[in-house]
Amino acid sequence: MSDTQQATHQPRGKIVGLGGSLRAASLSAAALRAGMAMAAELGLDCETLDVRELQLPMYRPDWALADYPAEHQASLQRLVAAFRSADAMLWTCPAYHGAMSGVFKNALDFMQLLARDPRPYLQGCAVGLVSLSDSSPLGGMAHCVQELRAWLAPTRLTLDDGDFDDALALRDEAAQRRLRRLVGELAGFVASHPLTR
Repeated sequence: MSDTQQATHQPRGKIVGLGGSLRAASLSAAALRAGMAMAAELGLDCETLDVRELQLPMYRPDWALADYPAEHQASLQRLVAAFRSADAMLWTCPAYHGAMSGVFKNALDFMQLLARDPRPYLQGCAVGLVSLSDSSPLGGMAHCVQELRAWLAPTRLTLDDGDFDDALALRDEAAQRRLRRLVGELAGFVASHPLTR
C-alpha cells in the first residue's frame, strides 16, 4: 500500500464521547451513540464513555488516582486515558433541575487529574455539547469547556424524547442535521488543529 493510500485509511484524530445517565433507557446515551456513529463516518477514531457503564466513585480532590479503591481502578484509568488521548470530545447530558446531572459533572471533575500534564486538562481539544430535555445544562457545560482550556464548537444542541423512536434511534431529520453539523465542526477543528503529543 502506498503512503497516500495509508494516509486515507488512518483515522483523522480521536473523538471521545462522554455522556449518558444512570437511567437504563437513557436519551443522552442514545444521542451520544448517534453522534459517535456520525464521527466514525467522518473517519475519526471513536471511544465512548457511558457514565452508567463506568460506575465512577465520587471525585475526591485530595486523592491521587492510585488512592481510589481497587474496584474502581479499571474505570478510572480508562476515563483518564481517554481524556488524555482526545483530540475532540462530544458531551451529552440530561437536564436535572436546571443544571447538568451530578453523575456527568462528577466525571468531568476527574479531569483535575490532568492538571499537571504537559498538555493540561483539555488544552487544544475541541468539545461539542448536547443537552437533553431542555437547554439549561448548556451554560454550565460551556463554562466547564472554558475552564478546561478547550475550544467550544459553535453549534450546541438540545434534543428531547420526540426526536427519538421507540428503539432510541435519533429519527427526527432536523435533529440529525444539527447533530451532523456539530460533529462536522469537531472533525473540522481536529483536521485544522492537529495536536502534538
